[in-house]
Amino acid sequence: MKDYFFNLLAFDYWTNVRLIQSMQCAEEIPQRAKDLFNHLLATTRVWRNRMVGEMQDVDVWEKFDEKDWQQLLDQNNQLMTAFLEQMDAADFQRKIRYYNTKGIAYESLLSDILTHLIVHSAYHQGQIVSLMKPFFSTPPDLMYITYTREKQ
Repeated sequence: MKDYFFNLLAFDYWTNVRLIQSMQCAEEIPQRAKDLFNHLLATTRVWRNRMVGEMQDVDVWEKFDEKDWQQLLDQNNQLMTAFLEQMDAADFQRKIRYYNTKGIAYESLLSDILTHLIVHSAYHQGQIVSLMKPFFSTPPDLMYITYTREKQ
């Protein structure tokens, strides 16, 4: 299971790098697309903090400067990679207790949280590509199957 999540984490990083590069080459970036990408960066950090029992240090709708996106993405990737490296098989079935942004307590399996992170990212990446279509000369290919072919 650990290798599976390492692969999904690498896929998510690959898609976000492509998205950043495409947005930087676009004529314009609509504010909603910027907000969604900032949200992706922030929520990865928020969830990582929840999984390791640390306090939330960014808002889920944090306003980052787009010139810092790649650096923030790299930091998130390093934090998540280090987190996964420390895990053993039993950890994936461990329940994590956390509070959402409204202060409501929940418990979720660590494996479900990791899956949520990837699905959540893909959901918003799709929204961003949709918003950006008029500004792209060619929209980025963020498909998992493309990732697997390029990885070989």
